[in-house]
Amino acid sequence: MNNALKLAEPVRGQVDADGLLLSADPLLMRLHLRCGGKEGGPLAVPELAALCRLSRRLRMNLSRPVHASDDDSRIEMWVETRLASAERDQPLALSIIDWKEYSHDESDKADPARDRDFDRLEGRGAIRTDAALRIIAKQMPGKAARNFGAIGQSLIDIYDVIPPSAHAKLLEAVAERQPIRNQRMREKSGAQRLFVMQGEPLIDKAGLFAGYRFAAALDDPEPPVQDARQASGKLISDSLFGMQLGPALRQPLGKIIANAETISTKLEGPLRGDYASYAKDIASAGRHLLDLVNDLSDLEAIERPDFTVAGDDIDLVDLAHRAAGLLAVKAADHQIRLELPDKEQKMPASGEFRRSLQILVNLIGNAIRYSPDGSVISLSVSADQGFARISVSDQGSGIAQEDQERIFEKFERLGRSGDGGTGLGLFISRRLARAMGGSLTVESAADQGSTFTLSLPARKTP
Repeated sequence: MNNALKLAEPVRGQVDADGLLLSADPLLMRLHLRCGGKEGGPLAVPELAALCRLSRRLRMNLSRPVHASDDDSRIEMWVETRLASAERDQPLALSIIDWKEYSHDESDKADPARDRDFDRLEGRGAIRTDAALRIIAKQMPGKAARNFGAIGQSLIDIYDVIPPSAHAKLLEAVAERQPIRNQRMREKSGAQRLFVMQGEPLIDKAGLFAGYRFAAALDDPEPPVQDARQASGKLISDSLFGMQLGPALRQPLGKIIANAETISTKLEGPLRGDYASYAKDIASAGRHLLDLVNDLSDLEAIERPDFTVAGDDIDLVDLAHRAAGLLAVKAADHQIRLELPDKEQKMPASGEFRRSLQILVNLIGNAIRYSPDGSVISLSVSADQGFARISVSDQGSGIAQEDQERIFEKFERLGRSGDGGTGLGLFISRRLARAMGGSLTVESAADQGSTFTLSLPARKTP
């Protein structure tokens, strides 16, 4: 549901050369405060502040759309900037001529059970980030000045991940737009307090990743780390890739992708078209390398003898909509329509939430990659013999009978090249499905499309 305000006159404000909000009409001031700002302080709406800086740097009056978001709503504005004079120290006038507010989509919200878990936390705080993990709203226990000072900064620049080896898992979850559970983090400055973070990815109504909403609780001092592998009487040295090479690769790749995407969207100002295209290619190549790093880490994990998965209560219809939301833009780029089961339909199952979502994202991503433009990919659910099933069907070229087992082998891509795949996704997905007590199968024929079916143990509902 949206609320498009009919502005009788523009919403106005003034920003000085240092970015301080000198004056603002009530609507703009309210947004500024909700984003963590304070009266007389720096403008706290990230895109609006960036537009002001750009207008000053170019010494031009600008007019363009601006987006903002907080815990309650997403705001779309059309903003005009006007320089009082050519002198740099003169105030910059803001005029907002259009204002629309949207409540966050229901799929963005945490499950009720998880919400109840968050509500039980003591010393609870909240952080809202944009898609690049920049903090746009922050309310933590302590002084307001500390909350305000973090606005616009990256979450991982403000907090250290505890233990350091968990940094890779955090970046992996962000790259895959997955929930973040029980992540311990410590402030890098000030009191250096320790928090436990719970994060939910936010997907807007257009299917675009909009950032994270974090709940945070003050934690006790760090307990001694006990290696679960030592508990069994064995001492297994840390893996070379998962614990050392993986984290070393993910962090620079994440920065390359984020910076390239910022350049390609021209957020900081005009850019030649071919340069924007180069930036998109860089981001695409970075994502491919990050996918490979993630797949190799998963491969290493599932082949350990002590590998286990959680037995969460999940709903396959809910997972279908979450996975489709993550890939909606990619599908739209190829004019591919995703047909999904009705949201009111339920298909309860038992399996790890994160891993089940990972399998579905892989299956839908493969279907998009190998389907013709303008085709349809359909997701359907069913139950049979104690299993809940979800199927992903495409209208691609299909898979010959003799190749239908080969595609589940390591690095097998049936001779395809240049399609962005790593050849590990289906192998990992089948191993994960089996670890959760289920299976992953395919039905296909040459030139007749393919249907991949994930089966998980059904969960009885009261």
